[in-house]
Amino acid sequence: MGQMFIGLVLLAVAFFLRLGASAVRDGARPVGSALRMGSLAALVIGVLLLVGSTAVVINAGEVGVQHAFGSVNPSPLLPGIRMVPPWSSIEHYSTREEQYPFTGDQVEEIAALSSEQMGMTVDVGLRWQIDPQQAARIYTEIGNEDQIHSAVRNALRKGVRDGMVQYSINDISKRTQIANTMEALVDSALVTQPRVGGPRFRIATVTAFFLRDLQPPAQVVQAINNKIAQEQQVETERHRVEVARLQAEQQRLLNTTLTPEALTRQYFDVLRELKTSNNMVILVPTAGGIPMLNLGDLRRNLRP
Repeated sequence: MGQMFIGLVLLAVAFFLRLGASAVRDGARPVGSALRMGSLAALVIGVLLLVGSTAVVINAGEVGVQHAFGSVNPSPLLPGIRMVPPWSSIEHYSTREEQYPFTGDQVEEIAALSSEQMGMTVDVGLRWQIDPQQAARIYTEIGNEDQIHSAVRNALRKGVRDGMVQYSINDISKRTQIANTMEALVDSALVTQPRVGGPRFRIATVTAFFLRDLQPPAQVVQAINNKIAQEQQVETERHRVEVARLQAEQQRLLNTTLTPEALTRQYFDVLRELKTSNNMVILVPTAGGIPMLNLGDLRRNLRP
């Protein structure tokens, strides 16, 4: 609008300079020439400003919304050079994928309740994108980009809280299922109903949802840790009992199988094996014990 006003002023200046140059007498030709040159310069600059005030450049990754005097053009301005009336204003929106929180090291911790009404702390991240064809409605109903970011944050917090209340403390391990539920609810919360009536429209579309952390209350964490420790202790005791049972069963089998008859049979088997071996030691069971006979020493002692 300012460019158009300056351009009109310069055109008026060029017109009056031209009138002044034509009114100069022939004896003042240098003055007339200067006025004509000034008029031409003002004319060229004024025309350029007027043309420039009607040309708008929409950069790649952006969409423009044209509005003037309370009226909004429903057709979005896509990337490129666009000609618009000089009295119009242009609102620029990014059509690139946005993220929240804005940097990876930032944290968005949301207080939520489980189905048992236990307080939970949920850390999430979100990636989203607007539809360029909805830019005019977004401008009419929501506002500028800062207001869009605010609407996305509110939808994120609502979806996380509505999703968490569907699960209990015992469902914390179902992270993927919880994340899918929250993502669907956040995406649904980004669809709004215009205040002035008409069909519902989408503020933005969720392109990615990240459930980065899910923390129950400290007392619940302590109770879970205690339960795990107790289960491990019970498992250890069960293992000890099983080992003792197996040892007792093994001892019982030995007591029932190692009878005198079985030992005698095994002794005879050993004697039969000695017939083909070089072993010179023989165990002879007697009533007083089991003496050991070394046949090698016996043979040496019997030699004359």
